[in-house]
Amino acid sequence: MARIHTHYDNLKVARDAPPEVIRAAYKTLSQKYHPDRNGNSPEAVRVIQILNSAYAVLSDPVKRREHDEWIARNEARPMTDSGPQFRECTVEQRQPPHPQSHQKERVRRSLRRHRRKHAFAYFLDRYEVSAQKAVHKLLMALDNFSRKLFGKT
Repeated sequence: MARIHTHYDNLKVARDAPPEVIRAAYKTLSQKYHPDRNGNSPEAVRVIQILNSAYAVLSDPVKRREHDEWIARNEARPMTDSGPQFRECTVEQRQPPHPQSHQKERVRRSLRRHRRKHAFAYFLDRYEVSAQKAVHKLLMALDNFSRKLFGKT
């Protein structure tokens, strides 16, 4: 079974890595190889494009599943004597997403926006705490954050 170079290798993460690890690896590598930090070198631009495309695939669960299936298919295929067969990369023609899935995504975004707008109320509903306890928790978190940010007082 041949091992092929994948988006996981581009981000230097394991194939079973959780989304948090993938995001952290992407942030670290994109900061390291960002063209602004590397004098706008063509190599840095090329690397950042590879990182962006890898993160775009691995951060989306549907695309990630398709990528994992592609890996399984290509690694199961026997290698020829002349080595791996490389082809020109082409953009696949995809069908537009199903209208219902598009609407589900719109609803999901709307809910996210609503939660951000009403974060405190969401916090109360989610954790079923009284307003007084919630205010106390938020003040404690703010106090801890300010101590870390500005040093102990």
